[in-house]
Parts: sequence; structure tokens; C-alpha cells
Amino acid sequence: MKLLAALLLLSLLCEVHAAFTERLTLRPLPAINQVLGRFEFSVDESSSVSNSLLPNVLRQILTKHNAESLHLTLSVGRYADWRYGSAHTFYGSGSAHAPFGTRLQVSLRGDQDVQQRWRGITSELGAIFSASLNQMDETVFTDLLPSSTLEEVGAFPATNANPKFVFLHGSLAREELCTENLTPWLKMLPCRAIEGLGALIDPINALSGEYLSMSLFVARSTDDTWTLKQHLTTVQSPSKHNKERWSLGSIFFANGQHTAEIRACPLAVESLVYTESMGLVDTVTTDLRATPVVLARPWFETWKDAAKAASSQHSYQTQEDVVSAHRFVTGYGQVRGGLAVQLKNNHASCGMRVTYTDVIPWYLRVYFHTFRASAAGSEQEAQSLIRSFDFVPAELRGRPNQFRLEAFLPANATLVFSLQMDKAFLRLSEHPPDANRGFDIAPGVATFKVLDGNDGSSVCAKEAETPSFTTTLFTEPLLVPLPTPDFSMPYNVITMTSTVVAFFVGTMLNALLRKAPRFKQMMASSSSAK
Repeated sequence: MKLLAALLLLSLLCEVHAAFTERLTLRPLPAINQVLGRFEFSVDESSSVSNSLLPNVLRQILTKHNAESLHLTLSVGRYADWRYGSAHTFYGSGSAHAPFGTRLQVSLRGDQDVQQRWRGITSELGAIFSASLNQMDETVFTDLLPSSTLEEVGAFPATNANPKFVFLHGSLAREELCTENLTPWLKMLPCRAIEGLGALIDPINALSGEYLSMSLFVARSTDDTWTLKQHLTTVQSPSKHNKERWSLGSIFFANGQHTAEIRACPLAVESLVYTESMGLVDTVTTDLRATPVVLARPWFETWKDAAKAASSQHSYQTQEDVVSAHRFVTGYGQVRGGLAVQLKNNHASCGMRVTYTDVIPWYLRVYFHTFRASAAGSEQEAQSLIRSFDFVPAELRGRPNQFRLEAFLPANATLVFSLQMDKAFLRLSEHPPDANRGFDIAPGVATFKVLDGNDGSSVCAKEAETPSFTTTLFTEPLLVPLPTPDFSMPYNVITMTSTVVAFFVGTMLNALLRKAPRFKQMMASSSSAK
């Protein structure tokens, strides 16, 4: 009996080391008549847990390739703070936005066979999520520059910054999020989409929204503790048949499922719904473990009044983000061109430190000696603001171009810099099926941070308090046209060659094997005479 009691106590202690939490943050956006929903699911457990909540396939990938962590994001649309609110003010970890397309970040233990381990991880993750991650070859992914940090490339906040680890990252701007990517993501939840907050995620309805971002972060520590964090951010409006009913059912379901209840996942130790007020001041917390919620229950009572007040504000359409980062393609034609980046600080009183990192494919031959920068129309002013500019040139059909710029932006200042480039003429086999559409370039990353002034520099006006402000922005993806050959020529060459070969072979066969009619008659007459 004592042994049995000890085993039961040991099993209970092991179960304590496994914790699953689920949270949902609802942010009303009455000015655009939509609601932003931020889902966060987290699993923390040790390897000694008997009934693991962590998907075994993720555990096998990290163990097989000796990886410390991986972070996968898929996104459709571009997050705008002035439209959706700040992406860094949600409960939990991580931010609500991600770059357009697909991005993968991996932290490897040791520097042996880095490329082979990266290919293995991308192939296995691509098979799980039905994504073309195997296209992230050596021409796409890269490591950190010596002067860069994890924060500057938009790494997940929980990523281990140990310098002994090899941090690799790659992006595919063309790989967009769809239902076949979201379905396996939902199956990794302990209660899937059957119970808990996961039941509110309808893949088809989620993709019909204005913005959708999905992420997955899994990591293990040196003490063999495993962590899994899944985030999903969506911007939805009520279904067409329920425009006046701002309930959870009308927001997250398009087919009118309003009679059911949403309950907490039985395996969750915490299941909370945070509802922000219309003015982003107060937050109402609802515990699903204590009280289930009916989907038909009105969730935003004063929506009509808030929408009318927001529509009466004529300055809404002219609002700007506190900081912004944009990237453009300059020039024309399919031979030469350029890249231009605009970094803007709209804060009224505080200067900011900004770092911009970008990865450009090898087939855009960037000439770094053509770097030009201007601030307030003056190149000398821009040179005084730029602290450093580092770059690594690309290799032919190998690693991509990579550069990093660090600058100080005063209040209400704009920095614009540009680079010239040539567009390579690719081989026929290197073109995609729709080569005339152009080639997609992944977004760049800009990090803005308000300095504390400890170095003696005055970053804020005397009458203003220094705010705690650090944000990471992603620029727009680019579509760059490259010189394309005449794709009809291979068909013409094959047709002409086949015709010539067929004519030659047919003529030779007739000359060698076919007998003339006169010769046949002579043979017949000679045989009859005998």
C-alpha cells in the first residue's frame, strides 16, 4: 500500500509539471466596424511527464536535428498600428503581427552540418503544415550579422540568445496562409477545435477576414523543459446575417452557430477571455472555467454609439503610426533598378534609435557603393544621423545579400536611403511557372527604440517624459520584374528539330530498305523465265 501511495504521489507531482493555458483578447475596432481577436495557447512541461500535451512530432524534430527552438509564422495582410491598435500591448508573449508570407527562425545547438539540419527541419515542417518550406534553400536563409541582435530581426521574445547557438532565419513572401496550413495547427492543440477557445477558430471564416497571422514557437531548455506557444491573430466583422448582433458567434462563425456554449478546455489550467473597452482603457476578464459563455450573448453592448462616435471623427483617415517603415522599388525596365527605404519617426518629442535589416536574393546584384541617404532633403544631415552601415554581398547562386543600418531619428524626422542594383538573367530552369509576374522579395525588418538618455544624448523634450517604447515593424514585400527569355523558343526548337530528324530518318530508311518498282518487275520477269 505504501508503494502504491508513493507511485500515485509521484504521478501527481509529474502532472504538476505540465500546464496548458489558453487566452483570447478581443479588441473592438468600431471605426472600421470590425473586431480583432488574439488567440494564445501555451504548453509548459518537463520531459518526465507521463501524458504529454506537447505534440510528439515537434519534439522529434528538435531532438533529431539538435535544435534549441524554432519559430514559424504564416501571415496574410499587413498589420497597421493606427488601424488595429498597438501590436505589442496584448496579454501574453510575442506580438500580434508577422511579415507577409512565411518566415522560419531556427536556433541550432552547435555549428556542425548546419545546412543539412536546416533542410531537414524545413522538409519535415513543410510536410506537416502543407507548405513549400523546402524552397528555403541556401539562397534564401542566412544567419545573423556580427553586429545584429535577435530583437533586430524580429525573433520571438523567448528565443535563447546564447552566442553558442547558431541562429538561422529565412522567409518566403509568396507562401501565403490558407486552410490547409491552419488545420494541422489546430490539431496540435490539446483539445483541438472541439473544446476550449480553439472551438472559436473556423479556418474558412478566419481566412475571410481582413488580416490573419498564425505562429508556432517550440523550444526546449538545458534542463529538458519544453515550451510550446501558438498564436493566431484575426480581424473579423460580424456575419452578413447578424450585422446587428456583436456576439462571439456572429464574429467567429459565418453560418449562424449561436445556440451553443463555449467552455474551457478540460486540460487547461487557465482559460480567459480579455475584452478591451472601446477606449482601450479598461479590460474585462471572463473566466471560462468558472462560467461558460453562450455564443449568442451580446458581447459589445455600446457598439452602435461607439461606431457613430468613431465615424464622426474626420481625423481618423489621416492618422499615422508613431513610427513607420516602407520599402519601394525604383527605376524601370527589366535590367536595372534600385531599392529605397523610408524610416519615419512621427513622435512629437522623442528621438529614437532605429535599426533596419534586410535580406535580398542573389539575383538582385546590389551595388553597395551606390548607397545614398537623405534627411529633410539634405545628405549631410542624413550622414550625421547614420551610426553604422554593415553589409555582406551575395554569392552567385548562393547566399543572399544582407545589410544592416543603424541610425538615430529625432522627433518628427524622416530618413530615406537607396541602393542601385542590376537584375540577373537567370537560367531557363530557374524561372517559376509564372515568371512574367515577377519575383517576390521578403519584407525587411525595422526596430524602433526610445533611448533612455544615459549616454548623455537628449532624446526627448524637457517637458515630455521618456516613454517605454520598443516596436518591430515589417515592410511591404516587393514584386520585382526580372529579364525573362522567350519561353516559346524551346518549343519552336523542339518542333523544328523533331521535324528535321523525322525527315532525315524517313528518307534514309526509304533509300536503304524500300525497293524501286522497276527493280521488282525485273526480278519477277527473271523468275518467270526460269
